[in-house]
Amino acid sequence: MELLINIDRHDSQPLQVQIYEAVRRMILTGTLKAGQRLPSTRSVAAQLEISRNTVVIAYERLMAEDYIASRIKAGIFVNEKLPEASVLARNSRPAVASQGSRIRVGKIPGFSGRAPELWKEKKLRPQFDFFVGRPHPKSFPTSFWQRAVSRHLPYANGMQTDYGDPRGLAALRHAIAEHLRATRGIDAEADQIMITAGIQGALNMLARIFTSGRSQLNVAVENPGYQGAAFLFSSYGARVSPVEVDEQGLLVSQLEGFPGSLVYVTPSHQFPTGCTLSLDRRLHLLDWAYRTGSYIIEDDYDSDFRYDGPPLTALAGLDRKGRVIYLGTFSKSIGAGIRLGYAVLPSHLLDQARIVKALLDHGAPWLEQAVIADFLQEGAFLRHLKRIRRSYMAARDTLIETIEHHFPGGALLGRECGMHMMWTLPPDLPAAEELQRVARQHDIGLYPLQAAAAYEQGTRGRFRDRAIVLGYTGLSTDEIRQAIPLLASAI
Repeated sequence: MELLINIDRHDSQPLQVQIYEAVRRMILTGTLKAGQRLPSTRSVAAQLEISRNTVVIAYERLMAEDYIASRIKAGIFVNEKLPEASVLARNSRPAVASQGSRIRVGKIPGFSGRAPELWKEKKLRPQFDFFVGRPHPKSFPTSFWQRAVSRHLPYANGMQTDYGDPRGLAALRHAIAEHLRATRGIDAEADQIMITAGIQGALNMLARIFTSGRSQLNVAVENPGYQGAAFLFSSYGARVSPVEVDEQGLLVSQLEGFPGSLVYVTPSHQFPTGCTLSLDRRLHLLDWAYRTGSYIIEDDYDSDFRYDGPPLTALAGLDRKGRVIYLGTFSKSIGAGIRLGYAVLPSHLLDQARIVKALLDHGAPWLEQAVIADFLQEGAFLRHLKRIRRSYMAARDTLIETIEHHFPGGALLGRECGMHMMWTLPPDLPAAEELQRVARQHDIGLYPLQAAAAYEQGTRGRFRDRAIVLGYTGLSTDEIRQAIPLLASAI
């Protein structure tokens, strides 16, 4: 017999691959039956006018994958038991269905939720991009990173191939505890720290802990606030209750009578308004938690960057009864790409947290943890912060200067610290979404609340239509000086 094979000598695929694919296709479609004899390699080579070795290579691959088999003194045959028989069975259709048989279609999973808008494809980003929370690419400590990786890899002793402690590398947890004690006034032990995939990973862990065994969890969140928290708790079936903020932060008085046991706050630099929770309200919030037996999640996402005034003691540093869960991250100080953050938990939640953490991910990548532990222990992290803090402060000052010069009449909120400010628009400018559209036409990225990973509940939001969240740390001072006059000209 002859094989009905067409080869293309101009195809990029080698001839032996073309022959292999053609024979395999005929076997799987049933053109060549199980047990059927195939022509010899010599006859196929003569038929196709090619080298016999080419056919031998194709046949050897088919044999290695059990599509065909060689029998001594008998020839080459299609295998009786095909490796993809299940594919054939699945794709075939019986002539007559058995009486009473039914195909049951399972229900589509009932998950519903929304994702925070943080990732944007690089090639689609505008030239002058004021997106929030993005460190400048040149700020990454490349030299230290290269040295530390080179130092750790030869002496890893199998760390890359072993499962690690789901809580995180012990050296990193000890280094974080020392850092927080010195910079944020938090007196926590290394055993209270869980290494997570950023703050979002920590929030997932906490949502799993607090929703377990409850008919419904009530969570209070700032309004406006961070999408990633509000959307995540909603996806777990929690009832999310908005609490307003003003220039002193969360209006703690609105929590009186709140039926839940969990409140999420960003006290050092409220997202997105940028205000700082006053000391009076911090103490009021702690008192409310003590009286009601509630927990406070303190998201301290960008407190490493304070430009005006002394460093602030974290809310967790004021807590004396274990009601504050502190969340920190290296996404803003080093880079979001490394996906490492941490949670500091009260001792009485640690057993549950260990179990949930192991169920979620079995721990963070070892090498990144080891490098950051060195970064903290050797003092390089504080030197790094000092260097980029100067750079970011220069970007902030330039943005304030250019905005106030070209667009008088508005307000820039949250300028004392962090990586962004909220710009409440002057009355003579168009609404936030229209301003975003005009800016984008001139390769400038401006972001109203919803597009900046922020969220404002209620039908008549105070900031939704008249506020832009300006992230400035991803741009140089020269880029800011180009972008703002260009925006003014466009308008």
